[in-house]
Amino acid sequence: MKKLLGILLMGAAMLVRAEDSGSAVLDRMRAIAEQDNMCVYSICEIKDGVSRNIDIVPSSHCHNSYSVTKAFVVTALGVLEDRGLLSVDDPVYPIFADKFPEGFDEKWKKVKISDVMRHMVGFEYGFLDIDCEDILSYGTDDFLSIVLSKPLKYDPGTVSVYSDAAYYLLSRVVTEKSGKRLDDFLIEEVLVPLQFREYAFSKCPYGYPIGATGLYISTADMAKLGQLYLQNGVYNGKRILSEEFVRKALGQFEFLPTGDGGFAKAGMLGQYLYINPVDNRVIAIHSYNGDLGKLMSALKEE
Repeated sequence: MKKLLGILLMGAAMLVRAEDSGSAVLDRMRAIAEQDNMCVYSICEIKDGVSRNIDIVPSSHCHNSYSVTKAFVVTALGVLEDRGLLSVDDPVYPIFADKFPEGFDEKWKKVKISDVMRHMVGFEYGFLDIDCEDILSYGTDDFLSIVLSKPLKYDPGTVSVYSDAAYYLLSRVVTEKSGKRLDDFLIEEVLVPLQFREYAFSKCPYGYPIGATGLYISTADMAKLGQLYLQNGVYNGKRILSEEFVRKALGQFEFLPTGDGGFAKAGMLGQYLYINPVDNRVIAIHSYNGDLGKLMSALKEE
């Protein structure tokens, strides 16, 4: 308990420093948000290792990061690959061989973990979106069976169709390969080492994290994941990810190029995690339909 309290206090101290802005970029972002009446809850910038945070619209401390959650799943898979517990080029079928239903689509035997990470499973359309769909309409509370029974229209690895179902499957891959549910694994291996203050995970009826959405964290803590990648897998002197996996992930697995030397992952309703190695900067945003393009235009004025 004393050790856990110490970790929480260290995280709190870091956030106090982050709340003292002193950032021209954040000041411009605040002005843009207020001028356009955007519902932006908070923005965090980590520039040259210094974290600064602003709160704009009063709100709770933790927010749903929506699809930015997927970047955390990628990180969990990276930790497992670094430890030799899986390769992202491994096939999915052997992991769930005893869980596929009778008559499943044989194309599933060609699906690799990396195909799932890139939304190239072969799905015809996206599904299992708990933020938008009526999950009761599926007629079962077994989300894994919903995914594994889905016929694949395309050959795996050929066509990208964005789907939350892919990242629920990856949540279950983490469990099968680590022996721990995704939330427990991430807390132990990523969130505590990065000194996150608070966190919560949306879960399926069987208790497994959705993986695709539903990670509730503060904006300052979300920025720390970006800093981990910016520092090639090291945070506070501790290596969490290998440089090799960081290079592999940026530009391929969820963190997509932004055209200015950076990479970003966006989430529904205006969530954003931006990493730019060129100017040693991370930006994290939690909002409700904030105009990300306008907000990020503040960087162009430097």
